[in-house]
Amino acid sequence: MKDQWVAVMLMGACAVAAGSAHAGDVNDIGPTVENALEMQSSGGQAAPTRPMLKDVADRTYERYLESFTYPIPEQFDRDASFSADGNG
Repeated sequence: MKDQWVAVMLMGACAVAAGSAHAGDVNDIGPTVENALEMQSSGGQAAPTRPMLKDVADRTYERYLESFTYPIPEQFDRDASFSADGNG
């Protein structure tokens, strides 16, 4: 959920920065992106952190540890529902 919030904030920042740029000037994309990345890296627009409940933290950590019990495959098979052309 936090990742979605960060993405929404970044998109909003890009929209605000793009709105202030000169319309039709392709060269303005660099400063717009740089400003958006600066806002993201500085944390100035970040939401306050919230503590995680102990039982949730414990289950999350257990799941993380269990992920190491499976070997990393040589290659990944694509899911039948996935399509490179976006139709799947």
